Amino acid sequence: MKPRLKFCCALFVACLFTAQAQPLRLVTHHLPPYQIVDGDALSGRTVSIMQCAMTEVGVHYEVDVRPIGRAEKELKEGKFDGLFILNQTAERDDFAKASDPLVVTYRSLFSLQEVEFETNSAEMKAMNIGVLHGSAMHKWMTKHQYTNVQSRYDYHILFELLQLGRLDAVMAPFDTYYVELEHGHITQDIAVKHLREANLSAYFNFNWLEKHPQFLPQFNTALAACR
Repeated sequence: MKPRLKFCCALFVACLFTAQAQPLRLVTHHLPPYQIVDGDALSGRTVSIMQCAMTEVGVHYEVDVRPIGRAEKELKEGKFDGLFILNQTAERDDFAKASDPLVVTYRSLFSLQEVEFETNSAEMKAMNIGVLHGSAMHKWMTKHQYTNVQSRYDYHILFELLQLGRLDAVMAPFDTYYVELEHGHITQDIAVKHLREANLSAYFNFNWLEKHPQFLPQFNTALAACR
């Protein structure tokens, strides 16, 4: 059964009878195939993994949906106790702690023509590359002076723009491309260049972890059984 959404944001609660006074406040973002918002329902691979792991550790929780940039900002501000899923970065490690990976995939470059350039080369930086707005990849490309970054809030739109010739390439997790392919949205031959392995984790606020010091080790143990 898919969890239902409350009002215009996703909310579902694990009905576990625990002594926990307040639910663990989680936030996520639309990122098929991992987190999928479909009308008033939330589903996806990592949604199921999180539900399994939280059941294993006996934690009462709720989940809201935000765009990725806003979700990260509100986790940093303490409005949420945890966020899934994100690439682990030094910047994020300053305000929250990453779990073991929920998903291991590839950060890949997708293009209509083979790309032979090195990742940090001047030629690569001059390409018109699409990326998810507010993602770690978006921040990384901005930091490393990619001059023609085009950001959007949905990978589906980015792959459409690529096939229309309005982008030279899309940088994305490999699994997002596979979803587009499975659903028949990829109608042209796409060249795939794997850039590096990407570990996608849940992040938990330091303040919440300080109050629940046993949670993260137990959660990581549960992940091994739930992935």
